[in-house]
Amino acid sequence: MGERLAGLRSLAPARPGSRTALHLAGLAVVAGLAVLAARHVDLREVAGVLARADPLLLLAASGANLLSLALHSARWASVVRGPALRVRFRDAFSAVVSGFALSLVIPARAGDVARAMLLSRRSGVPVASLLTAAALDYVVGAATLVPLLAALALLGPLPGWARHVLLVFAAVAVAGVLLARLLRPPRGRAPERGGGAGLLVRLRAGLAAAHDPRALAASFAWGLAGWAAEVLIALCALAAVGLAPSLWAAGLAVVASTAANVVAVSPGNAGPFEAAVVLALAGAGAPREAALAFALLYHLAHLAPVGLVGGAMLLREARAAGRDAPTGP
Repeated sequence: MGERLAGLRSLAPARPGSRTALHLAGLAVVAGLAVLAARHVDLREVAGVLARADPLLLLAASGANLLSLALHSARWASVVRGPALRVRFRDAFSAVVSGFALSLVIPARAGDVARAMLLSRRSGVPVASLLTAAALDYVVGAATLVPLLAALALLGPLPGWARHVLLVFAAVAVAGVLLARLLRPPRGRAPERGGGAGLLVRLRAGLAAAHDPRALAASFAWGLAGWAAEVLIALCALAAVGLAPSLWAAGLAVVASTAANVVAVSPGNAGPFEAAVVLALAGAGAPREAALAFALLYHLAHLAPVGLVGGAMLLREARAAGRDAPTGP
């Protein structure tokens, strides 16, 4: 068991003091939002909506989240490119889900670093290269969110906050594409296996996909499919609590939660996630109690599969790390 815990600790990028500070800050945010909810929402009504929620629809939402995770993994794997280099989907999926599982206990995007470390162990690609490939993956994610927002505008008037999100994500996508083209490595250079190359070379090597239009197109297609899966999660959760499962409401929930997840200040982003979703749906006319119940179950549909599947994968990685660790004389 000690070896397993040591293996898990090796995936946590922050120092113990930093992790403690992050946990305390996250708990403070959650506590503050809980006080606000207690003052402005009828918690008994929220409990009633939760009790009446359809468990089969919640199970369907959780299944759709597994689909979303698989599509996210394929999106990332598509941009880890180079001559004679292809990342296996199962390795990317394991790293992505394990990274999200670690984010349930360590905030501030620690899971992004962990997933790069995990995939590096399996593929031999340097962590630095995988981190820049992950940054390119997020640029693709931002670019594919823009069509979703455009589609929402066709279904109904976009709230002011959604228009601001559209502008921010469009700007991130444009700036990210320009930076990737500027910093990409010379054509034909793969992320070098091992740590012999300089840090700057390894970082630039993670942008090799910027030379490959087919890889970028594949990543873009996986990204669009991933957002469709996220909308499906929201549709199932809306129906589960008795709210009208409209594409417009589901899309607003997806955009609001995505914006809240940009800076995760609490484990699993608990608190800010729910606050953003409640504000989005209440602003669209949903009762606050039903909106809060939806936000809680919508978040649960994301957290439960990640905790179960990702937790199991993390334990497997910890066992492997324990077996590989050097033993004493």
